[in-house]
Amino acid sequence: MTDPTQLLAGYRRDGFVVVPPVTPHEIWGPLTGELPSVLAEAGPQRFFEEDGTTVRAVYGLHRKDGPWRALAEASPLTALARQLIGEDMYVYQWKVNPKAARLGDRWQWHRDFDFWRAADGMRRPAAPTAAVFLDEVTEENGPLRLIPGTHTDRPATAEPPGGTGDEAGDWAWITSSRLAYALPETSTEELARTRGVYEATGPAGTVVLFHGNLVHSSAPNRSPHTRTLALISYNAVSNAPPAGHPGARPDCFVNHDAKPLPAIAA
Repeated sequence: MTDPTQLLAGYRRDGFVVVPPVTPHEIWGPLTGELPSVLAEAGPQRFFEEDGTTVRAVYGLHRKDGPWRALAEASPLTALARQLIGEDMYVYQWKVNPKAARLGDRWQWHRDFDFWRAADGMRRPAAPTAAVFLDEVTEENGPLRLIPGTHTDRPATAEPPGGTGDEAGDWAWITSSRLAYALPETSTEELARTRGVYEATGPAGTVVLFHGNLVHSSAPNRSPHTRTLALISYNAVSNAPPAGHPGARPDCFVNHDAKPLPAIAA
């Protein structure tokens, strides 16, 4: 779905759209070659599964040049995100979730905006995320699971264990398999039963664009195949979190420079 009218209508109705590979492989393909060095780079931007050795997430990729910047800032993906936001935007968060074969654990049901509002002071969920499949995603290797229409709901959320990153001494509470701000199981079970669950699968290069308030999760990877997602969250410049928010995450997590990206033709 790349027709602007259909794209926007589906996004507004369901809170997400799935787009077949439209960004050329020469733009996103080089990321797979650079991924091993990104996963091996030590620092506060890197998080592990509970085994302490398998990488679960790497943040801060808005600071990397080359294919990382090209995909996020100057590709058909950029144009699609702009269609959804409808105003000047910037890259707010850029991370990868490499769900390792047989070792990658689940992500509980949650909404990204709950994190962004609490940690960074974002005022409204005007920040869609583009999930780019860097591997083929199947039903067995832990696909994104999305509950249609929940971007307009306001279910209760859990409080994060340990409070803010400053209080906890690190930011592991935002990436644990026992996720901070995970939605209560009783409410998500009811939502899944009444609304249904969409599992996003497809070949490498597929893109899922989803609303910052959409309820989503993913199951553990029990297959012999890795499932890596590149996750780029765009935010409206007018929605940039205010400077000086207490406990705001550092630049290794989110981009504090809200300079608008140049317009890219769809």
